[in-house]
Amino acid sequence: MSIDPTTRAAIADLNARFSWALDLHDWGGLREVLAPDVHYVSTGREFHDAESVIASFEARSGARTTRHGLGNLLLSEGPGGTVLGRSSWHTFASNTEPVQGVPLYMVADFHDTYAGDADGSWKLAERIILPVFRDDALAPTTTTGAGR
Repeated sequence: MSIDPTTRAAIADLNARFSWALDLHDWGGLREVLAPDVHYVSTGREFHDAESVIASFEARSGARTTRHGLGNLLLSEGPGGTVLGRSSWHTFASNTEPVQGVPLYMVADFHDTYAGDADGSWKLAERIILPVFRDDALAPTTTTGAGR
């Protein structure tokens, strides 16, 4: 069975809000799209709640300019009224100011689970990021100096 157009549009909007929240360092906006108990996995990091995910982004240090985009969004019905998603994301990133060139940091496959919340909006319940192409030199740094 296919996903209805209203649900598809709401999930596409959720992904756009996720992207802009990351790019604008809008942690309140990020909190709005994550389920409180989100399961989030990316390049050696795994989190089991929204506050841990947000704290990991807040811990990044230095200059960081990014632009995230997605394509090839496939949606299907999941268990218990959830929606399963698969998409291809690209991230341009720079750790310097001003940004020079067009630095492609990563292309990754995202495997997502979206769940409705009490007010009827969709939240990201699970996101598993699988890098396909990645330039480690463009990884962000944290307050401990380690790239992520």
